[in-house]
Amino acid sequence: MDERILEFIGDLRRAEIRISPSEAVDALAATAEIGLDDRETFKSTLAATLIKESRDRETFDRLFNLYFLDLQALGAGLKKALGPEDPRIQQLLNQVMSEEGLDLDDMTELMLEGQGSAMEMAIRARGQGAGLERLMYFLQIGYFSRRIQDRFDWETIERDIQQLMALLEARGLDPGQLARIRSYLDLRLESFRRMIRQHVERELERRAWRQGERLTREILSEKPLFALTPDEVNQMKNVVARLARRIKDALALRQREQAKGRLDARRTIRKSLAYGGVPMEIFLRRRHREKPKLITVCDVSDSVRNASRFMLQLVWSLQECFSRVRSYVFVSEIAEVTQAFNTLPVERAIEWALKGAPVDFHCRSDFGYAFSRFVKTELDSLDRKTTILMLGDARNNYNDPQAWALRLMRERVKGIIWLNPEGQWGWGIGDSVMPLYAPACDVVRECRTIAQLAEVVDNLVHHWWRRGR
Repeated sequence: MDERILEFIGDLRRAEIRISPSEAVDALAATAEIGLDDRETFKSTLAATLIKESRDRETFDRLFNLYFLDLQALGAGLKKALGPEDPRIQQLLNQVMSEEGLDLDDMTELMLEGQGSAMEMAIRARGQGAGLERLMYFLQIGYFSRRIQDRFDWETIERDIQQLMALLEARGLDPGQLARIRSYLDLRLESFRRMIRQHVERELERRAWRQGERLTREILSEKPLFALTPDEVNQMKNVVARLARRIKDALALRQREQAKGRLDARRTIRKSLAYGGVPMEIFLRRRHREKPKLITVCDVSDSVRNASRFMLQLVWSLQECFSRVRSYVFVSEIAEVTQAFNTLPVERAIEWALKGAPVDFHCRSDFGYAFSRFVKTELDSLDRKTTILMLGDARNNYNDPQAWALRLMRERVKGIIWLNPEGQWGWGIGDSVMPLYAPACDVVRECRTIAQLAEVVDNLVHHWWRRGR
């Protein structure tokens, strides 16, 4: 069972749930104390030792039900899987085996005595070398079922059954009774083969779910944000949360490595002169990295609302990576929504920012007016440690672009990053004023998918803040 739990932990890690080696050891120790008598207690014990965030619980539950589905069938359940049991025949078989002292194969005894849980463990043991890691499609179920079946010595089992039938015949049982007993044993053999197939089907379901989840995330990550359906928007929230955790984990690892410092060759060599040139004392050079300040300015008009939703979610999920985060939304009027994120959970704050902020969501976009208002009210709060992350399609509906406002912002801040959810083919065509805004920006990127958004934010967290003026 320890091996099974470790396999389960491996699947949780592949599902991007963070589990440390010490937590895995705790899970093994706790389940050893609890045992397997009560499935719900066993499940709760694993969850308590392995799951740290509530949003991971759904993934844990689904994988647990796929991975430990057989726990519901231990004992009596697996006995039923072996077919109907005839007490009179079973008693007669046990009596013959006891009196004659037959040396039967272990699997024959398991099948005759109806120890379903032990048979399930034997199937799992044979399946470990059957190449189930290559099981991907339902058409492979028959092939891998036969591979596992071939690992059992069916000839020996059949020979044991023939020996048992011969002893029963020698005891004077009539042909009708012998035929009934033989039919009973054949049904149990068939049930045993069916258990092997069910094991392969469960393994396929477990692997297919994991591959399906990964494929869904990859497809959604590459799908244009404006084309997402309401159901896909809900799924995408989980994808963005996973991306945020991945970025945070990578940053934490890098910060731990940098905390050790790099070799200061000059000081080390200078000190080694006291030891005849042997570097007895090593000096490290540590550099203090300041977290950047971040201001997000999001267009929340209908055409780019999904992009703004996920950028806000990603940025605020990573807020500890910045010394300060402030957020603004606009269509024509611009309003700060930072306070909502400081007082409400991220999901509720995003919904308020997209629906309840003090801006007219039904008017036509006017980037120039929004930027001029921002400069008038917020210019003095900008400094050289601040990066502005702008998201919008720059479709200005033929209004005055007022590009001077963006240039004025650029003079005060470390840099401006503009993410445009529209393809580059549309920049400068029609009412797009992107070519007028681009010269005032340090980075201009197409951001039509979550993958592109995550790449920009990841670079912002890990690299952009290191850049000087």
